[in-house]
Amino acid sequence: MTPRKRSSSRQGWPDNLYPNRDGFKYRHPVTRRETFMGRDKAKAFAAAKKLNAMLMPGNDLIDRVVGSRETVADAIAVFRRDDIPNRGWAPKTAEVYESVIRRIEAGLGPKPVEDVAVKDCAEFIRAVTQSDRARQQFRLVLGWIMACAVQEGWIDTNPVLATRRFQHDRKRARLTKEMYAAIWEKADPWLRLAMDISLVTLLRRDDVVSLKFTDVRDGALWVIPQKTEGSSLVKLKIRIGEQLAGLLGQARGSVLSPYIIHRLPEKARPSNMRASARNHHTQVMPEQLTRAFQDAREAAGVTGKYPPSFHEIRSLGGALLSENGWKIEQVQGLMGHSSASMTEHYLEGHDTPWQDVQPGNTLLR
Repeated sequence: MTPRKRSSSRQGWPDNLYPNRDGFKYRHPVTRRETFMGRDKAKAFAAAKKLNAMLMPGNDLIDRVVGSRETVADAIAVFRRDDIPNRGWAPKTAEVYESVIRRIEAGLGPKPVEDVAVKDCAEFIRAVTQSDRARQQFRLVLGWIMACAVQEGWIDTNPVLATRRFQHDRKRARLTKEMYAAIWEKADPWLRLAMDISLVTLLRRDDVVSLKFTDVRDGALWVIPQKTEGSSLVKLKIRIGEQLAGLLGQARGSVLSPYIIHRLPEKARPSNMRASARNHHTQVMPEQLTRAFQDAREAAGVTGKYPPSFHEIRSLGGALLSENGWKIEQVQGLMGHSSASMTEHYLEGHDTPWQDVQPGNTLLR
């Protein structure tokens, strides 16, 4: 990272060294962490120069003689070229990971991979975010990148594997039938329809707002979940029963739209001023659905530290099906999960239904 131009009062100072009250502090050029360097000017200057030679790319005199070495940025290039195409990430997942990769590239990119120690990885991960969940994500991606350096023969071991794993729990309240009814009463008609379709089909928010009337054919609703598109073979052919047929009938109102969930915009905008992802002026964007659900939830008085989100409708719908006698495998199929354990995770927190079972004849008398 190129340091900014020195003020006239600090001409001749080493890069990354700054005054700190009556002493000096050093700012790490990668992690930006600051360390007090004492009050002795000569010692602080000498230490800062030595640290710059170690930490700043291009300052190592040996490097200037023997030439450049492979850097974290080089490992990232290998990861992008050889690994990412085979991971089959859905577009939104790829977007999230690309953001993480760019942050790693900005923070550690210039550093030679053979100089990246466990401490460097740990300090970067802790400094880049305060969220344990996000830290674990950075640890995961950095581990993938450094694994590429190992596989290329640039280093022998992956330093990220020795760093701390960050544990995190997703904190969110389950949506009950009573909460759902209260929110539904405060919702606009289009939001009510979106809620009901999600409850019946167990589709995610993004899939609900993407549904088109052309997806209805041959007595079924044909859906490729966006979260799994390109990363798995999940394709849902949801048979249209009485409830779903009634909801689809409600969707065909006076407003002409290709989308099942639609609304007229409050303010008409020229096509060149619409959101880039908006294909039709009646289309409901995912963020609009989230905000509308939050507004209805607050109006219904459903609050708390972690109030349920629209996504919790999916969990409630699965629990209701389980109560009505559906097996886990059947709920799993409708949810599009790859494993029954994931479906069971979604159903956790809801009342487990009583099961009518036949006792065995095992008495020994």
